Amino acid sequence: MPSRARRALLPLVLVAALAGCAAAAETLPTPGATLPASPVAPTTLAVVTDVGNCDEGSARVADMVDGWAPEAIVTAGDNTQGTEGCTPYTDSVDDYYGEYVRDPAGPRFWPALGNHDHENKGAGLAAYLAYFDYLSADDDPQRRWYDQQLGPVHVFVLDSEASEADLAAQRTWLRGALATARSAEPRTWNVVVFHRPAHSSGSHGPFEPMSEAAGWDYRGWGADIVLAGHQHLYEDVVVDGLHHVTAGVGASEIARPCPDTLVDGSRRCVDGPGALRLTSTPATLLLEYHQPVDGGSTVADVITLTR
Repeated sequence: MPSRARRALLPLVLVAALAGCAAAAETLPTPGATLPASPVAPTTLAVVTDVGNCDEGSARVADMVDGWAPEAIVTAGDNTQGTEGCTPYTDSVDDYYGEYVRDPAGPRFWPALGNHDHENKGAGLAAYLAYFDYLSADDDPQRRWYDQQLGPVHVFVLDSEASEADLAAQRTWLRGALATARSAEPRTWNVVVFHRPAHSSGSHGPFEPMSEAAGWDYRGWGADIVLAGHQHLYEDVVVDGLHHVTAGVGASEIARPCPDTLVDGSRRCVDGPGALRLTSTPATLLLEYHQPVDGGSTVADVITLTR
């Protein structure tokens, strides 16, 4: 089985110029913005999504993320893509992020389930749980949804592929878990993560069963931001003051272009592979969408939350 380092030596392919499309004329925050001075050392997290393609872009995104030395990595689903020769998890994740899964000090890789995790040959819930065998069963006996504290960030991971009954169960769980977190940890950032975005301009459309209209009052329950994947592009859609971010795509061959027409509330859409870098203190949460370029990266969008 080739290692990520060996995969990175595959012949490079030309990557199309990365193009962003904004929903409205807006001055973006300064790329590479830094957090204000804080007595608490900031925590750096990475969020990757739709990574399991084993292509050259997968290696470039993983190398970029490695360079951040994040305390942990969170995914927004599709940890495999069903690509021939890219075995689910043992190749699609382990070759790129295995050191975070198997850290001797404890796992630092926190995945969400996507449609490919459930459906692909060689994947499925049993294979997913066999690889990610450390996920907690405290909230769901099948370990499909859970929460994890990561420094000043509390992550609530959901399964958007669940049945209608299990979506209802998750909705009840999330409401209670956010209320408990907000009461016990008022200075923690509550980040909700799942695969299919409730608000999106992407080709799959929005996933209405997890929208506010379907009873998911993320902001009212105490969420600070919602992150998703599935669309293979980056987008920030603001709904009643809450950012719903589609976190990009962690591979190159499956990247999709931003559409010509964006949904209401979309303030930024960006084509091309990349990953989110989250830098947090109790007072500030800084999200940057980074894209690998010439051994480094460029920042295509910045969202700053403060309290």
